[in-house]
Amino acid sequence: MSNRQKKSQHGHAMTEFVIVIPVLILLIFGTLQIGLIYSAKVTLNYATFQSARLGATNNATYSALRRGLIRGLAPLYTESRDLDGIKFDIAKGIDSNATRRDAKSEVDGYTRIIRVSPTADAFSNYSFNVNAEGSVEIPNDNLMFRPSNDDFDGANLQDANLLKIRVQYCYKLMVPIVNKIIASLSQLNDDSNIEALNNFDKVADPRFADQNRGIVNETGSRSPLLASYDDLCGGRDGANDRSAGSTGFMLFSEAIVRMQSPAYEDDSGEEFGELMCNGTHMSCP
Repeated sequence: MSNRQKKSQHGHAMTEFVIVIPVLILLIFGTLQIGLIYSAKVTLNYATFQSARLGATNNATYSALRRGLIRGLAPLYTESRDLDGIKFDIAKGIDSNATRRDAKSEVDGYTRIIRVSPTADAFSNYSFNVNAEGSVEIPNDNLMFRPSNDDFDGANLQDANLLKIRVQYCYKLMVPIVNKIIASLSQLNDDSNIEALNNFDKVADPRFADQNRGIVNETGSRSPLLASYDDLCGGRDGANDRSAGSTGFMLFSEAIVRMQSPAYEDDSGEEFGELMCNGTHMSCP
């Protein structure tokens, strides 16, 4: 083989190397980021179920739902290496620390809880009791002896005692280069889907009316139940903006459990009661 042929082959190999390496790096980084997203989604599913379980035993209030969500997400953000530290982080939701991400700041800054059921109509139809704090509640006792054929709009008291929640979470993508690509795709997809869901009309499709009709505010217009990408990833309560830098990825999860306590319409007596059904931290149809 002549020197000219050797140099030619060497040149071809270098060209192929320059073309293949960036693609290979993107594939490796993309696989790593997708793996992290999958881990976050599995953890969010567990956290949503934890939130629903805690809400079912604590009157379906935002305080209880928030506490359960923090506990469920804690494994994603704990930095403790010993068992006692991990238990503390999970039990307390990790104390706030501005130098690092933690479950509490993630829930307060980048999640929205939608209490799909019980709905406002359920409280209006079955609110037989008023608790000591003055909140309307749906009775939860002796359900097996209460009539199941006495219903409003196709839902009886037993149906009203099902707690269904939907959680939106703007997860921060950590892997460089591919994080902006994946976040941009997430933004395009989520904005179109969320807009479609929030635009469901009760007359056009009554099956989804209670889940997507939004909250009627003081001006008479409806605020959407589901947050847009910019709203949720923009951050709340001093959290950093993940939408501007295109580093947020929207995750969704749902859980449904049977109530083990009377559901309260509001949470005014609790520490975070003012956030219940406020349309930002929590939405209630």
